[in-house]
Amino acid sequence: MTKHKILALVLPAVFCITALMAVPKGQKQNSGFKAEPRKTDVNHFPIAEFASSETKDAKRKARAEKRNKSHWRVDPDSVSDSTVRVDSSLPAFPTKEAQAVIVGTISDAKAYLSNDKTGVYSVFRVLVEEVIKHSGKLAVGSSVEAEREGGRVKFPSGRMHLYMVSEQDMPQVGGRYVFFLKETNTDDVFEIITGYEIRADSVSPLDDLPQARSYENATPANFLNELKTKLARP
Repeated sequence: MTKHKILALVLPAVFCITALMAVPKGQKQNSGFKAEPRKTDVNHFPIAEFASSETKDAKRKARAEKRNKSHWRVDPDSVSDSTVRVDSSLPAFPTKEAQAVIVGTISDAKAYLSNDKTGVYSVFRVLVEEVIKHSGKLAVGSSVEAEREGGRVKFPSGRMHLYMVSEQDMPQVGGRYVFFLKETNTDDVFEIITGYEIRADSVSPLDDLPQARSYENATPANFLNELKTKLARP
């Protein structure tokens, strides 16, 4: 084989390798790239006692009513230790889905069973620091309750059973968050759509959703500016 023919075969291969090495790092998110799922620390999921007696609180009972006939079918004789239901993905800023967007700190967390004990949900007391969006009576310095489906149930045998929605985490007591909230029939009670934990120098999505990953480790100032710009120009 002549020298010219060897060069004709080798040079295209070299150019291809060089081109692949020159692809910007950001383009690794294109087709074929899939982020590793984030591990959820289930130890901060609130716990409900299966053996607890039925509540006498009329408001609590009414809120638990909608969790009746749950698809989870909480059962002490269930074989598995966890039950997971896959939920649909959300945009990074679900501003259209949320009736309220707030910044707040979690002061308390509890889990409750539905009235028929087939479902479980967690309730978080949020101290409101800033109201970014809401047409109602939310005010800075007030507190609201934010609910999320799921939690841990402790059965009389001592066994703990986890119920969670796929890719959804629970906020932690003491944590500071931006919450996207859905209104309920009660003024100071909301459903958590999603959220972001605001740390001293970085932001972390509450849920492991593809669109939210772009804000992982963003600075709080930049994150909040982008969110407020989005709300100003929907």
